[in-house]
Amino acid sequence: MDPKLEKWKEIEFNVDLPHAKYEVSNYGRIKSYSTRETGKIIKGSNVNGYQAIMVRFDKRITQSYYVHRLVAESFIPKDNDNQVYVTHLDYDKANNHLSNLKWVSERELADHNNKNPKVLKKRITGYKLTESDVRVIKKMLKNEKTRYSQIARQFGITHTQLNRIRKGHNWGHVTIDE
Repeated sequence: MDPKLEKWKEIEFNVDLPHAKYEVSNYGRIKSYSTRETGKIIKGSNVNGYQAIMVRFDKRITQSYYVHRLVAESFIPKDNDNQVYVTHLDYDKANNHLSNLKWVSERELADHNNKNPKVLKKRITGYKLTESDVRVIKKMLKNEKTRYSQIARQFGITHTQLNRIRKGHNWGHVTIDE
């Protein structure tokens, strides 16, 4: 981090703060001028993985602000009005550097989040049968003395499901050895 390349801008709040001033840098750091002339770098807090700062407007009212939004609002122009979200390009919520942030629309945010390698894809579960179960069922279906309702009850499936297995609509790729 080269201090010569770090640029600071004052944060504009909706409410006037007579007792304090805050600045944000293009490196994603926040400086508070409430106690010192030179300002003090503040760490803020962690809210759902995002760095945030708490700003007190009076004795009872406190507002939190995400640092990545403050950086984007201060340094990155929006391309259009649909861009209301700020995303981290490297998926690291702690990296609030200007080069890692981008304004995006809701659709772009969803597309970006779907590509996130850190999110584990949900495994599809819920199969009542395994391939070995289906092999057993298909062998039982070959025996004409076995009732369909008995097979369905034994494996916890419906009569319709059993017919779909018999016809090859479901589990058609499973074959039995003759």
